[in-house]
Amino acid sequence: MTEVSYEERFLSTLLDCLEVDDETELYNIINQSEIVIHHDWKYSGKKSNQRSAYVELKVPVKFKKIVATYDARDKLSNYCSDIYVDDDAHGFVGIKLGTTMNKFVVRRDLSGESTHLEKHNNYENLIHLTLNSEMSEIEKAYIYEACECAMRNNRIAAATMLGCAAEYLLLQLCDAYQEYLECGNGTQNEIDNFKRNVINAKSAYTRLDEFEKRVESKIELFKRFGFENPKLNFNFLDIIRQVRNASGHPTGKKISPEDLNTMFGNYQFFIQKAHLMIKQLPNI
Repeated sequence: MTEVSYEERFLSTLLDCLEVDDETELYNIINQSEIVIHHDWKYSGKKSNQRSAYVELKVPVKFKKIVATYDARDKLSNYCSDIYVDDDAHGFVGIKLGTTMNKFVVRRDLSGESTHLEKHNNYENLIHLTLNSEMSEIEKAYIYEACECAMRNNRIAAATMLGCAAEYLLLQLCDAYQEYLECGNGTQNEIDNFKRNVINAKSAYTRLDEFEKRVESKIELFKRFGFENPKLNFNFLDIIRQVRNASGHPTGKKISPEDLNTMFGNYQFFIQKAHLMIKQLPNI
């Protein structure tokens, strides 16, 4: 059995602390990070002849500004101080921030053409988008878990969690559309029908099917929020629903790495437009 390094144990303990304290955003950043312990010749100032020990947190460059804020850095320093075990030789004195190498590269040939060699790029981009959004904690939790499962190649679990996130997103879209109707943009009959057939639908399939009917009847409205082909765009939610159902039930069906990667890539573009609509539609 391969021996677990001190840094690996330290990182695992730090993640446990963040999870227990519901520090979801920091957890998802540190979960993609590395830890390096540095021993310095400078005295720690804590006890006689004790040298300094620093914990370097090497985080993805996209998240470095978030971790560098005073609040985040102070929290992480306190956690690391609690975890690090001082001895006669070295004592913990603080954290340093470093940068992990990209998990994807861009190669450019002499013609200027670029090739992206990626592994987790779509998943990391979606996490970054989520961290910097105003999404609810429920939606963030589904997306974080979906991305984490995908990066660990747990594709069935990833597809299931993304399906949960998409279903929650649909509920928000439906609520926003109801507000839109109630703000003078629909008759009482339209409002009542929407509540009965969409808001109170007995299944996600029925809710999505009924909502797509409204999309078809209001094509120009949906185009205002960046949906170039609204009917096709919202059909993407049905694709996610079908994949989720196949993955979340004992069907034996698997999703390929390529299909999962494409689905996550498309989803990050979809949710940006969807959340713009959720925010602005009731005020039109």
